[in-house]
Amino acid sequence: MVQWSRRQFLQWSTGGLVAAALSDWVFFEKTLWAAAQDEDRQFYHACHICDCNCGMIYRIRNGRLVEMRGNPADKLGAAGKLCVKGYSAPRLYHDPCRLSYPLRRTNPRKGRDQDPAWKIISWDEAFSVVGEQFRRVYDQHGPDAIVLFARPKGWDVHLQSAIGTPNQLCHVDTCYINHEVVGNAVCGDRIWGWDFSHAKYILGFGYDQPGKSKNIHQREFMEARRNGAKIVIFDPRLSETAQKADVWIPIRPGTDTAALLAMIHVIVNEGLYDKEFVEKYTVGFDKLKAHVAKYTPQWAQKICDVPAQTLVQIAREFGSTRPATLAYHKRDAGGPVYMNSFMTAHAMVVLQSLVGTMDRPGGLYFSRTPKIPSLKDVYQLSYPDFHGKPRFDDPENITPLAFKAKKAGFSTAADAILQDTKPRVALFHSYNTTSFSNPRRFEEALKKLDFIVNVDMYLTELGMYADILLPENLWIENSGFTVRSYQAERPQVLLDEGAPKLRDTKSYGEIVNGILAAMKLYDFVVDPKKLAGAQLGAIGLDKDKLRQANGVFDSGEPFRPKEKFRTPSGKIELYSTVLEQAGHSPMPEWVEPASKPSADYPYYVVTHHLPWMRMLKNANDPILKDLQCENKAHIHPSVAKKIGVKDKDLVWLESPVGRIKLKVAITEGIRPDTIMTEHGFGIWAKGRCRGFGWGQNEGEILPDRTLAEMKQWRRYAAGRGVGICDTTVRITKA
Repeated sequence: MVQWSRRQFLQWSTGGLVAAALSDWVFFEKTLWAAAQDEDRQFYHACHICDCNCGMIYRIRNGRLVEMRGNPADKLGAAGKLCVKGYSAPRLYHDPCRLSYPLRRTNPRKGRDQDPAWKIISWDEAFSVVGEQFRRVYDQHGPDAIVLFARPKGWDVHLQSAIGTPNQLCHVDTCYINHEVVGNAVCGDRIWGWDFSHAKYILGFGYDQPGKSKNIHQREFMEARRNGAKIVIFDPRLSETAQKADVWIPIRPGTDTAALLAMIHVIVNEGLYDKEFVEKYTVGFDKLKAHVAKYTPQWAQKICDVPAQTLVQIAREFGSTRPATLAYHKRDAGGPVYMNSFMTAHAMVVLQSLVGTMDRPGGLYFSRTPKIPSLKDVYQLSYPDFHGKPRFDDPENITPLAFKAKKAGFSTAADAILQDTKPRVALFHSYNTTSFSNPRRFEEALKKLDFIVNVDMYLTELGMYADILLPENLWIENSGFTVRSYQAERPQVLLDEGAPKLRDTKSYGEIVNGILAAMKLYDFVVDPKKLAGAQLGAIGLDKDKLRQANGVFDSGEPFRPKEKFRTPSGKIELYSTVLEQAGHSPMPEWVEPASKPSADYPYYVVTHHLPWMRMLKNANDPILKDLQCENKAHIHPSVAKKIGVKDKDLVWLESPVGRIKLKVAITEGIRPDTIMTEHGFGIWAKGRCRGFGWGQNEGEILPDRTLAEMKQWRRYAAGRGVGICDTTVRITKA
């Protein structure tokens, strides 16, 4: 184990120059020095605006990032092209609104109407304050009084493990948790790859990744279209993806499970499934056949508002066309959209398996990644044992499989904090209050905490409730490597060569080390320079080899379909024993969504992510902001006529949670009972100076969940999905 004294840590991390480096003069001098360089060099990096991690090439000239393009060597990712979000990186890099120094709050009162009265402080002082607060709580109340809101990745896991707190909460129950949990339970792995280009039939439920400009999805999808694949999209609105499909079916929101169960019924009873694959690689078929006997197309028609003959036709085409595949990812119908969405995700995996394209060409597949040693293994660390301690929001009992994945907690975070006396201090890593539905309730929960640290690049809405702001590097300023996860049909590693830092920011590894040292947990302060080299060395690589390979190591291994699956039976479990033992439904079944239209709230609401927006991460880009500066209420002409409005008139959208004011956009491409608005607006914290004040945060009308609700949904919501759009609204002229 690497051990450091406080003095050694300070010498390594600051070289005794922290105070000087923070002065305006030295910072200005460093900027002048960077600008004086005449070099025009080419560097490699993986884009981290989203988790597609497309390989890119960029150039620095006279201290400025002057060019960025896709890396042709990244055959599984960028393949020479970036999406519009990736091309926003130079403007983010030079964004004058990014945080430049650590900040300390001087006004103890918190709220949207409060000025935090920030004071610029040194990194030494910032770490000292955080360490003192965290250590006080650590000693007086135990490690589990510290809550970390962060993804379960390298340095985040290290911080959690070193402190010894079970309370690490992640946003993924508002994202892809349903797909991950059901994939692991039924097939033994997360399904994170798709071979659309070889598919002859593609079926999607709420799937709109090409419309969101997901680079990898978009290229594969369009290749399939060029190759003549038939594409069918079920979606309450005519999305960009649906516009490029052969068939658009405007299904009633929240009823996708019913349509899928009816299709499974047809394929099973008419013998259209892949008999060889089902017999050799699955178990539980007989139980499934008996289970879906009641889910006829005629039954489903009444629920999902799709004619029975249409469901039969699509099922027959899907079952008899080889290879056929489902298209899904994140916030589609099987994502976090409805409280019954886990059943949708489960039915998708079953249907994919029945047609024989689970981990097969022309279908979906599991990522093939190299075995990289963890930070713990590299440094041979021995962490405190905290696995017997319960997490304060009780996921071990309500949703044990989501708890095992370490990727849930946002759905009930506000309720759990307001109910529990244990959490006292919290750290947020790159999360915002806009990451939560019903953010006002979550903001009330934040006021209950004694101390909050926010690690981010900007002063965000969450930062307005923080006591200390720690400015993190932009991803392009970090060096190391990235392992491809999306679309990894073979192992691939990308080189990350960091651009010069323009501000007094730190990498997250440096920040974690600083916090641990300030908490006097010196045994867990490690040298980050060693980490990447040791991890690459374990797979026979180093940075020089990656650079010689044009920034990408591609194993070139041929794709070998799995013959055995990591389930208790070694096969795909159409009747899942893993789900059953965890107290969840072992097969997909119909359950009503949590909310239905009523006299007071007669309309469904759905959301959309604009193709050039990555949540609010690039919301401060002045060029992208000009493409659409505000979100709108997209409604059917019949609704506009009913409430007496025309295009661009203002309306109120109101749900049981709250209300927002938007301009109307009238379109035929949406169900008359459904209203759509876009995500990525409503910035009220002035730290993102260009994005401030435009549009409304649709999260203000979307529900969060209580622990009591999740207990009621225990059988059906194994992923702990929040049911982001499982509410109804009314619309009135403003």
